Amino acid sequence: MTLINRYLLIFLVLFSSSLLAKTQQSPVQLLSQVGDQLFSEISKVNNQGTASKAEMTAIVDKYLMPHMDVKFVSYKLLGKHIKGIDRAQAKAFITAVEHYLSTTYAGALMKYTGQEIKFEDDSNLTKGDFATVKTQIIDSSAPTIDLHFKLRQSKDGSWKVYDIVAEGISLLSAKQKEVIQRISEVGLDTVTTELSNK
Repeated sequence: MTLINRYLLIFLVLFSSSLLAKTQQSPVQLLSQVGDQLFSEISKVNNQGTASKAEMTAIVDKYLMPHMDVKFVSYKLLGKHIKGIDRAQAKAFITAVEHYLSTTYAGALMKYTGQEIKFEDDSNLTKGDFATVKTQIIDSSAPTIDLHFKLRQSKDGSWKVYDIVAEGISLLSAKQKEVIQRISEVGLDTVTTELSNK
């Protein structure tokens, strides 16, 4: 498994069950509660045989994507290209990014093997509407990975993830560079189509 796929896999492990919460949660509480519903659904599907990509995507769409700040991620990915785009282009790009994230995470989720996750509860890492949760991923067959989950508080008070910093590398920033360069080369509409077809 490549390093990037491992990081995506860990991301999937962490975001599922806060839909069940009735009160607003801190970022650490959100991350600490995740996994149960997502992997319960995966177990149900896997009990009938190995889950297909379509089945896994449906699970991701239901239990994971509600906890992603897709709009914020989309605007970050656009970078300098956000200027001058119209509403229809923006809406299409956000939809394409959501599809890209959903299918990417579904693919990584199919490689889950039960890694252990430890969270550091540090309220000093919450500043205004933004928070960082330090995390360690412990895998008996690989070195421990240090991750920082970046969250942003929505207007309704809920926290949503917008980035993962893995061993000092921001996955959002890395993808942003790729997308910005690609838009410069072929245009926003083509990149939107490419993301929609991933």
